[in-house]
Amino acid sequence: MRARTLLLKGLAVLLMFGLTLAAAEIIARVAFPGYSDDSQYAQLLFMRLMNSGVVVENRGGDPQRFLGYTPNAVHTFSSPEYRYTMRTNSLGFRSKELTPPRSGEYRVWLLGDSMLVGVGSEEQERIDVRLEELGRLGAGGDIPSLSVFNFSVGGFNTAQELGLLRQFIREVDPDEVVIGFFVANDFLPNATAKVDEAGKYEVDPESAEALKKEIGTQHPYLFLPSVVWRILALNLYAPRLRYALASKPEVMDRSFGLLRQIQEDCQKQGAALLVVVVYPWDAVRGGWVAAWSRSRTVGQEVVRFCNRQGIEVLDLLSVMSGSDAARRFYYRKDGHLRPEGNRAVAEALYREILASHLRPAAHTGGP
Repeated sequence: MRARTLLLKGLAVLLMFGLTLAAAEIIARVAFPGYSDDSQYAQLLFMRLMNSGVVVENRGGDPQRFLGYTPNAVHTFSSPEYRYTMRTNSLGFRSKELTPPRSGEYRVWLLGDSMLVGVGSEEQERIDVRLEELGRLGAGGDIPSLSVFNFSVGGFNTAQELGLLRQFIREVDPDEVVIGFFVANDFLPNATAKVDEAGKYEVDPESAEALKKEIGTQHPYLFLPSVVWRILALNLYAPRLRYALASKPEVMDRSFGLLRQIQEDCQKQGAALLVVVVYPWDAVRGGWVAAWSRSRTVGQEVVRFCNRQGIEVLDLLSVMSGSDAARRFYYRKDGHLRPEGNRAVAEALYREILASHLRPAAHTGGP
């Protein structure tokens, strides 16, 4: 009798569990109809893996120049975590206006994505503005003043930054170029892009289709017909898959090749190059989430490459690491740097630039 009772209870639990799953599936199909369509879901999965804007609309009228934002615009953005106003200059960047070089000026040019552009931060809280303020406070004697221009654009990848470099480097005439390499959305877009000598950026459709095909053929379990499963896969497994694909030698080599081209172009212009390796909040936080995604691992590969290549590199894990740093420096839901994070990055950049290029010893050849 007891065994029969236990069996009936077990069957009842299984039945309730099955009914719960069925109800969840029905609700999910109503709420997310696109997930049940294989082609729509495949596109959602692809964009989740890319995590970046790979196509840029040319808004400047000149086919040799692409702009991420509308020139001379003012927009206010709001979210549950922040509210801020963004102003763009006459070239369409969130930066002060480009001016001719002045005597006693050290010109720094920032190129990156939304992690450097200042999402969630007011104008005076941006990395470039804070960096200039540090330069003004430290200027004097033989140390030149800093003039910082920020041509970062939300969603950009390293290939697009190379395009910007080739189009504007003579006009900007920088003493130092700072490239922000965001490990969460640079590797895969870089692997599907190409830039010519004039700086024209294009998505390589063959590379993009090859990546989509690889995802579908090598990871078929992602396409199980359950919408609940697909939602979980998109949000929990896709980040891990992104870094697994990024760690493939052929994918990583595409990014390294772009950094080598940037290094060569900077050398031709007589500009120093500093690569800043930027991590998502989960990598900064560490723990099991970072271990699961392996987001730190691919970032460290960029650091090692730069060291081998003779490129100055700033690894932001040396500046911000641990759960306290993640809370202080990142918006938890949005994932961008808080104003406090911008300040920490600006201070780290200033220390790096000061130690390498601004102190008198760097100019006199002293120790």
